[in-house]
Amino acid sequence: MLFDDMRSLLARARNIAIVGAKDKPGSPVDHVGRYLLNAGFNVKPVHAVRRQAWGIPAARSIAELPEWGFDPDIICLFRAPQYCEAHARETLTLPRLPMIFWMQEGIRCPEAGKLMAAAGVKVVEDRCLQTVHAALFDDRTETFSCQRCGKCCEGRGGIVIGPRDLPRLCAYFGLPAEEVLARYAENLGGKPTLKCGEDGFCLFFKAGQGCSIHPARPAVCRAWPFFRGNLVDEVSFAMARDDCPGIRRDVSHAAFAREGFRYLNDYKLRGDDPTREGRALIVDERELPAGARD
Repeated sequence: MLFDDMRSLLARARNIAIVGAKDKPGSPVDHVGRYLLNAGFNVKPVHAVRRQAWGIPAARSIAELPEWGFDPDIICLFRAPQYCEAHARETLTLPRLPMIFWMQEGIRCPEAGKLMAAAGVKVVEDRCLQTVHAALFDDRTETFSCQRCGKCCEGRGGIVIGPRDLPRLCAYFGLPAEEVLARYAENLGGKPTLKCGEDGFCLFFKAGQGCSIHPARPAVCRAWPFFRGNLVDEVSFAMARDDCPGIRRDVSHAAFAREGFRYLNDYKLRGDDPTREGRALIVDERELPAGARD
């Protein structure tokens, strides 16, 4: 598959079913699963015996995914090659076929590949999804480089825990959702938000160190400074640029908005539910300044 094709498909993908999922520390599937959750994907574990992984209930089979209301964009296999053809046939029974049938590093099955390709599904063999995604979506940007100063971590109520954030926090802490929310969140404006410490900063910000839960941080934290206000309003952008040392001083609003909107899309950070997600994540391309639209 061509580089641009792969990047385009992964940028569009949102839901990933991991077949053979388990959260055994140090195992390849655990490492990849946590990476994908950290990258903002909706992950659904699939395992015939295990009931959960990363704090997320597991489906028993690919065919059971619709019963969970889960339409996978990618089927990611951590299974021996001899089982892959059966998984391919099972995938063909889904009401909506995935975009990619991905066999992890060390796994090849020509029979499964032929079945999927004949159905119009892209096939990847013997490659690590984490490695490919990390290579295609580098976290660095031209207009912003985080200085870990903590300015964006100050103030109560700004860090909303969205529905896609909670499974990642559960996996990080090894706790059920109810306990994560009870320990670390408070309800403000009808939404769970991370608590602040006595210093007025997020509970997990440590001066001189930065975020102590950086791999599991909510989408709002991942998105800064590419918030809706900064992308669509030049005055808000100018204020953020003056206050945040990570925003390049010579960058124009149009360039910032263009890169920020692409960043939100690439990392699947844009929200669409103002009742459950941070409003800063909900932005429409039509709101961007003219010079920022593709």
